[in-house]
Amino acid sequence: MSDDTPPTSPSPRAASLPPSEGDAGEDVFEDALPDIGLLPAIGEDLACLGGSLAALAGEPRPAGVDAGADYELHDEYDQLDLGELLLLQTDLKQEVERVLARLLTPRRVLLRDKVTFVLGTLSLVVGAFFLGHSPQTFYRVYTVEGICMLALRFFHYRWSRQHYYLLDWCYLANAMLMLHIWVYPTNQLLAKVTFAHAFGPLLWSVLAFRNSIVFHSLDKMTSHFMHLYPACVCWTLRWHTAGPLADSLKEDPAAAASWAAGGFKALVLFPVAPYLLWSVLYYLKIFVISSRKIEAKNYETLFKYSTQSRGSLFGAVVLRAPQRLQPLVYMLLHLALTLGTLLLNQLWWASYAANTAFLAFIFAASSWSGATYYFDYFAHRYAASVGLARRRTGSAAATPRSAAATPAVSEALSGGGAGSGAGSGKKQR
Repeated sequence: MSDDTPPTSPSPRAASLPPSEGDAGEDVFEDALPDIGLLPAIGEDLACLGGSLAALAGEPRPAGVDAGADYELHDEYDQLDLGELLLLQTDLKQEVERVLARLLTPRRVLLRDKVTFVLGTLSLVVGAFFLGHSPQTFYRVYTVEGICMLALRFFHYRWSRQHYYLLDWCYLANAMLMLHIWVYPTNQLLAKVTFAHAFGPLLWSVLAFRNSIVFHSLDKMTSHFMHLYPACVCWTLRWHTAGPLADSLKEDPAAAASWAAGGFKALVLFPVAPYLLWSVLYYLKIFVISSRKIEAKNYETLFKYSTQSRGSLFGAVVLRAPQRLQPLVYMLLHLALTLGTLLLNQLWWASYAANTAFLAFIFAASSWSGATYYFDYFAHRYAASVGLARRRTGSAAATPRSAAATPAVSEALSGGGAGSGAGSGKKQR
């Protein structure tokens, strides 16, 4: 599911760039390598940012205290002015945003997106190599990449007031998989529960949320990773069982038979238990405990995102209910869809061909979404969105006013760059 990214106003230094040297028909996007000349300027701005933070955080010593002498902070508590402290925090935030805006000039955004593209490509290549050459060790790739990507997403979402997304089920499902592979690797039931959710709600979410392979966007690649890679890990655990789990199955023939059989309870019924526990806690947190805070501070949540339009499935169903019942209807619909995705797990567990074909189909769908993004949206909007209008022969092409905005600071921190929308220029979750 997706939402339109609101237009942003260009920063003073990021509105446009002067024409580059060369022929009149030269295109700024023809540079194959990053502009290394930008690095000293970036270093100067980072030094400026550090100086600003130090200046804002610094506090003059009380009069009469020698510069080299120590003094106790508790002696100054009675002089604490909360008004000045709050003003300092406001000034600090404004200074950070101002310096970050200076860092996010069009050429620097372009350089960052090129670097992200290379890293995104390498990530997919490394994952494919281990999945084919050494599937028994693929979980290590998942662990390393998962920690890095989800840590960056946490800081970005916290900064951009989207941190309530981190309470969604997909994050907990990834945490359960980590728990299985690193803490309880021989627990058959936990292995089947994680398999059920990886090939159930997580993998189907690639279609529902139109997750796409967009190499220059850290935000998109993270969404793609957290919904697709758990299924890849569970595929290796099911069909290329190794390590402590394989040893335990060899030692216990009854356990080996139970593992091969799968079972309706283990793959459909038992996986509902952790989901129901999460749904109750999620409802209490989002719609009861923090509801006023979310509304007062206008925090984003998946409920708002999914029900903002009647054109979506959730919007069409939930918005028909009375307003006070909409959260409950939303959670019930979420439960129904989750149960629906779990019903096919016995087939995925029993058939290697069906399981592999389903995984390949979802990967192909995400590739198609990425291709649609690049050719239907990116090719027409990216240059304008970073403030780099293509120059035509004999004259500079004018940038449309509606598309001339450069990325906002919060958008840039997502790693999605100027073109971090989903699908046809829209945002992914």
